[in-house]
Amino acid sequence: MTNFIQNFRRSLRRKLGYPEVSILILGDNNPATRNRSLLIRSETSLNEFIIDSSLVELPYTLNFQFKYNQFVPFEGLLYLIDATKEEMIKHERNFLWEKIVWNAEAQNLPIALCAYNSNLQGALSRGELIENLSLIRLTDRLWNLFETPDIPSILEALNWLKKVIHIGHVKSWEEKEKLLSKIKPVEIQITTEEENNLDI
Repeated sequence: MTNFIQNFRRSLRRKLGYPEVSILILGDNNPATRNRSLLIRSETSLNEFIIDSSLVELPYTLNFQFKYNQFVPFEGLLYLIDATKEEMIKHERNFLWEKIVWNAEAQNLPIALCAYNSNLQGALSRGELIENLSLIRLTDRLWNLFETPDIPSILEALNWLKKVIHIGHVKSWEEKEKLLSKIKPVEIQITTEEENNLDI
């Protein structure tokens, strides 16, 4: 019965043309990034966003590869970066360019980069992040870098992606519907204040 209802809802969404866009969240696989990824998914509606994540340990190994066709169902990328970890920016830049920008499957996908912890002392400014990530060279697609100290500001970045996608990056419903069946229910683990301090 549950599968019937889910299939009916998917069919209805397609017929009604709901403005669902598919977003892939990327970033370093640490507790702070994982929790933000889960919170983003819990704060958004399937009537607007289909969200999945693919986090990786940085520095990544040279033989790291995304799953085949990893980017195919997605219409936009949201990249989470800790603005306080200056020592990690080189690895973030290498990962962004080598595994995403130069990846043929991710070609032309718009990117919203979200610098969390941007409100903390010692955080890199927006201009410093743009320079250190070599974003000024990223001319083959639309991108934006957001300072995102909280979840509502990250949702603003998602809404920017949604507008950009509807300008001309919409993919077929068939690809996006495949995501709905594989995305697992959101489970949020609230970290303690001490754990949060370790992540900044």
